[in-house]
Amino acid sequence: MNRGLYKFCCCLCRAFNCCWLYTDQDFPPEASSLGNVQGDSAGDEGRQFKGNVVWVRGGKFPVKKDEKGKKRHMQLFSPEIDSRDICQGQLGDCWLLAAIACLAEHDGALQAVFRTKEVNPRGKYVLRLYDGAKEKWEIITIDDHIPCQAGPYEGRGECCPYFSRPKNNELYVMLLEKAFAKFCGGYSALEGGWTIWAIRAMTGDPAREFKQQWMGEKKISDTWQRQDLRNIDDPKDKRRCGFYGQKEEYDNDTMFEIIRKYHSLGSVLSCSGTKGNDGLVSGHAYSILQVRKVNDGFLGIGGKDHKMIQIRNPWGTGEWKGDWSDKSDLWEKNPAVKKALQYEDRDDGAFWMSWSDFVENWARIGVVDRTVDINGMRLHVKDDSDLAPVFACCRGCGYFWCCCQGCKKVYCPHRSSDKTVKVNKSCCLIL
Repeated sequence: MNRGLYKFCCCLCRAFNCCWLYTDQDFPPEASSLGNVQGDSAGDEGRQFKGNVVWVRGGKFPVKKDEKGKKRHMQLFSPEIDSRDICQGQLGDCWLLAAIACLAEHDGALQAVFRTKEVNPRGKYVLRLYDGAKEKWEIITIDDHIPCQAGPYEGRGECCPYFSRPKNNELYVMLLEKAFAKFCGGYSALEGGWTIWAIRAMTGDPAREFKQQWMGEKKISDTWQRQDLRNIDDPKDKRRCGFYGQKEEYDNDTMFEIIRKYHSLGSVLSCSGTKGNDGLVSGHAYSILQVRKVNDGFLGIGGKDHKMIQIRNPWGTGEWKGDWSDKSDLWEKNPAVKKALQYEDRDDGAFWMSWSDFVENWARIGVVDRTVDINGMRLHVKDDSDLAPVFACCRGCGYFWCCCQGCKKVYCPHRSSDKTVKVNKSCCLIL
């Protein structure tokens, strides 16, 4: 919406007393909505909850200036959603932030959770989350009061969110975290959980995990067993669920091809169960961003295949320090791989690992086979100029019709399935 028109409408509404700021009486900006928050047990003392909360409206957040010194107002979504914009705070909900980061990699997936599509002048936002136990969508209405602590926050003034926080000027992560808090019964109810449960709640699609067998610090199996997540109806615990083993087991090579296939289909992937070696955080949930096989030969033919997987820590910092990490010399020794993966050395919580290192460090892979259809498409507005919606509409029409992306999603959508995707069956071990 044009900024001038936005301010005019807001002032007009207030003048006639037909619009005022919304406060959610069912989930008020009070201590009762926080519950007994402990903080992230996987982190250091700096991530433990300190209390002394000040509730600040998202629309009133101090704004961050751009390179030209111009103020950038708070917005619901940035033009380019990036998983690196998602930063965990003093709440032990890495599982939830990892799920949001996973969905951020899929165009339109997070926007589909929001019924409210842009900044609301009243601070009222409507979202939908899937109740897996009742197998139906639940509408969640919240206000934009965010629990904050007094203190400077990246030059924006005395306003620092206690829990998830924006890297730039986006509200969606804080609001989505708050919607989950209301859905589950308070912020403290978000401490500790399963990433694929959160992904299922945002997509409504079936969730499963593939698990290796470990005994303490020792891996006792080189195969991955499928387990399906099932929600359990419990009035006192929205997140209650169980994992039920299926008669499917796959070796390491087949498992890589399975998750690579799921990645190509737009499924949402996560990992957990690391033992905490070489910079990894034990008891912490991570997002899987990419699954790639790269051949380092000329034009990608005839050379050595490198099975690579990109992972992200929802803290936005703290990365793998082994082979193929940001400081590894393997990037310079393998320029073809570096170019194919468009590798950059950035301290953003995202890092690459070889598949062989992955299977030695992780116990579980979460998979949500996401439905990809016309509902995931959205209008893409890149700037705040008056003609931005016109340009976005023209670009969207060209993308929809000329590039056949719209027709593809209408007539050839991908629907979620309870069956594991098919790969090379000769590698599978079916029990």
